[in-house]
Amino acid sequence: MTSHEDLRRPRPAGRSLGRVTTAIATLLTCAGMTATALAGPAAADDTAPAAPTAAATAPALIPALQNWAPGSGSLHLGPDFRIDTDATGEATARLLADNLYDVLGRHVPVVGGPAKPGDIVLRTDPSRTELGTEGYQLTVGTEAQITGADAAGLFYGTRTVLQMLSSGDLPAGTTTDVPASRERAVGVCACYTYNTDAWFTRLIKDMAYLKLNTLHVELKVKNDEYPAVNTFSYYTKPEIRRLVALATKYHITVIPEINSPGHVDPYVAPYPDLQLKNSAGTPDPTRLDITNPAAFSFFTQLIDNDLSVFPGPYFHMGADEYMINSAYSNYPQLLAYARAKFGANATPQDAYIDFINRIDAYVRSKGKTLRIWNDGLTGANTVALNKDIVIEHWLPEKQTTQQLLDAGYQVMNATDAWYYVRGSYQPDAQRLYNSGWTPLTFADGTVTDPASRVTGAEYMVWPDNYGKENENTTQQRMFVSLRAFAQGAWGSPRPTADYTGFTALANTLGHAPGYGPQWVQPLPAGTFQVRGTGGALTAPATAGSPLAIDPNAPADTSTWQLQPTTDGYYHLVAAGSGLCADVSRGQMNNMRVVEQAGAAATAETCGTSESQKWQLEPVPGGYRLVDAITQQALDATDPAAVVQQPRDVAVHDVWRFAATGGAA
Repeated sequence: MTSHEDLRRPRPAGRSLGRVTTAIATLLTCAGMTATALAGPAAADDTAPAAPTAAATAPALIPALQNWAPGSGSLHLGPDFRIDTDATGEATARLLADNLYDVLGRHVPVVGGPAKPGDIVLRTDPSRTELGTEGYQLTVGTEAQITGADAAGLFYGTRTVLQMLSSGDLPAGTTTDVPASRERAVGVCACYTYNTDAWFTRLIKDMAYLKLNTLHVELKVKNDEYPAVNTFSYYTKPEIRRLVALATKYHITVIPEINSPGHVDPYVAPYPDLQLKNSAGTPDPTRLDITNPAAFSFFTQLIDNDLSVFPGPYFHMGADEYMINSAYSNYPQLLAYARAKFGANATPQDAYIDFINRIDAYVRSKGKTLRIWNDGLTGANTVALNKDIVIEHWLPEKQTTQQLLDAGYQVMNATDAWYYVRGSYQPDAQRLYNSGWTPLTFADGTVTDPASRVTGAEYMVWPDNYGKENENTTQQRMFVSLRAFAQGAWGSPRPTADYTGFTALANTLGHAPGYGPQWVQPLPAGTFQVRGTGGALTAPATAGSPLAIDPNAPADTSTWQLQPTTDGYYHLVAAGSGLCADVSRGQMNNMRVVEQAGAAATAETCGTSESQKWQLEPVPGGYRLVDAITQQALDATDPAAVVQQPRDVAVHDVWRFAATGGAA
């Protein structure tokens, strides 16, 4: 997608950048700024209102502490300090010990008390109801004591201690630190693309370091009952279970999403009988036929498949943009269905609301709460949306955020001002930070919330142009804006007076302990022969021709230069022809990426294409070669062809690199 008209959420027709920009301008105006905020980070900020800033005596953290009463001196964690914990805090204590090994380079014992001077002490006190489920009190004196009403509070207190240690000893003082928002979320649309487990692992650790507690993922879980939906990208159930287990360890709730009834082509493309047909009888693979009982059964099976690996309290059905680039009038069966079910005054949108309500009832029968996006709620319905559904609000519609709150709905602030769109748009973090943005400022205005129905806020990562930006680059570029979001979502006074100071602080605090290197490039630059199970990897001399395997290949056709890139990958360049290994020919998805499993790897003229970058994943016996954009592995399926395949499908995907020319 290349035009502003088409630059949308990662679907054939998704959220438009034009609508995103309009919504952001509205939000900035509501925050007391002018439309010049869209000019970028370097623009002046004279119109931004002053926002509260943490006291100069407080430790500089992200998010900042809600308050701080300084003491005298500091606490040095000496060679004999321990972590003393009660039973509730034991898992947190052991995780903290692992983190401290990364920080201090030594093992810290975890004990059950009694505490002694110099220790870190974790204690649970359920009577401290003012702390809520995630607040904590930290007192640093002769020891560092963290008190929480529950395990989550203890955990967030340990994140504060870890950030404090980035500056040396722990400063003496006390804080009672309670988040203003109960949901502080990152959303990742791993749809039409695959984000690696290493990427998610780093994200989860950083989220916890920043006291973010919700990970919303739109992705496809491999399905045994409907194998035709298993076109890449998908995640296997073992992969999802590992992701959920890691998130749980870091006190992060994972919310799965399968978008329906719009944007559902990753699932219904192979099933034209389930697709909504227009008045000419043409089926649309992006739209589910909500009047078809078989379509309802199909979607509920997809839900069951997700819930088998996502044990959390929520399921998200998306439900946005069902009529994007179209209109209900093009599908007269929707009006007929609505009137047959709800009477002569029913509208076509009643069929849509009815479908959501039926899915809501199904999800509730599984013990879960349903979530949707707001933009289908245009007010053109006579059937009411069920009140138990959580609405994630991302852009203005006829029904405003305030009206939804006043009507009794719980609403999350998913304003597109916090959208990161791979390969195109990034949040204007400087403007939002300097304005003192909070989750009460939505895309359509600032709300009042006396009943506490605003659940929190969400930072979203969309892959609209992911063919132009690899995941390593995305994670690097998210660094400061994600921290600015975390500050606003926690709701404390800003740690620095301006964005320049905030950026410096973010760099000082760095990534979470255990984040590890941002990537691993296991081999040096050099010239190698690359061999698979059936022989040497060879490259033709003509651009556009497929790579092959040849057991008797001469050296001049089977020698490759491995050239590390600055963003963590390699170029694989044929030494004889100077052509680059690539996967850019074959069936493309809606993002113009060759997602097709079995597509041939080819030799192409070297250029700036992200698909010419390769990741070397160490595996027993050698390395797996994974394309940085398609995220599929090179597989020698027979003696002649080299194709890409998903990792769980590839059979001959182990490659050995034998140096021929030494390190470059």
